[in-house]
Amino acid sequence: MPADEPRRRYVSTRRARQAEETRVDILAAAVKLFAGSGWARTTLAAIAAEAGVAVETIYSGFASKKALLLQAVDVAIVGDAEPVALLEREPARRIDTLQSTHDRLRQAVAVAGQMYGGPLPGVWRAMLEAGAADPEIAEWCETHERRRRDTTARAIEVALRRPLDPHMLDGIWAAGSVEVYVKLTAQRGWTNRQWQDWLVDLIERLSASSDD
Repeated sequence: MPADEPRRRYVSTRRARQAEETRVDILAAAVKLFAGSGWARTTLAAIAAEAGVAVETIYSGFASKKALLLQAVDVAIVGDAEPVALLEREPARRIDTLQSTHDRLRQAVAVAGQMYGGPLPGVWRAMLEAGAADPEIAEWCETHERRRRDTTARAIEVALRRPLDPHMLDGIWAAGSVEVYVKLTAQRGWTNRQWQDWLVDLIERLSASSDD
């Protein structure tokens, strides 16, 4: 009946908002537990308890543990569950507004530093752990690395304001990996800022050598 339509729209909007809040809570719990405990030791029951929902709610929203892991990686990369790509967010968009090449490079590397300073290294470690036993997840890892290379190229080309030589891009992509970040910070005791300073200096040296 027409008289019921406004109330139905209100109920529908409220349910959609509640469903989205539940999704955000589940993803936050998944990021926390995958980062801290890895793939095998993180159960859907533990994620459900952390998020304050039933396991069935996770299945209805994400279908499987590995599908939840895939979305958790995306959340760990950008910092939230909003469907906005990394390069479309304010910190990345700010790169092109800066005047000097050095400042643009520093801002580009700071975007990566912010990611790596959060739960991403732990969630990525869980992704690699899962991929060791699951070919589909292994392919997801390769896809993420291809995407990271493309994102690196776009960000650094904005900073340098010129295209990158493929070998130079490969070097920056490898040096800017999670694995290298963890080796230098967790294993060698570097701070996040020291890693950023090193990577900016490396890119500037590679850029200068490619100009010769």
